Amino acid sequence: MAGLRIVLLCVVAAVGFGIVHDQITARVCVEYFTIGHPRILATDSPTELGIFWGVIATWWVGAILGLGLAFAARRGAAPKRNAASLVRPSLS
Repeated sequence: MAGLRIVLLCVVAAVGFGIVHDQITARVCVEYFTIGHPRILATDSPTELGIFWGVIATWWVGAILGLGLAFAARRGAAPKRNAASLVRPSLS
């Protein structure tokens, strides 16, 4: 269960980054999402596009990184780390 929480922490951190990043991108050039990506959402709203693509583009990166981090944090002879002890390092 601790490993799953670590993976979830990484997914949330990655998605948060993706949303913030894509909000900025959508304000600079909304055409990146309306012309440069497949039209999945029927909207031209920069906010909605930034949130949607921020989640879609980053959740899997967080999952992959989270699996590696969970493995490293929970295996071996070193003291076991839990998700709470990894919040600050994940955000820096």
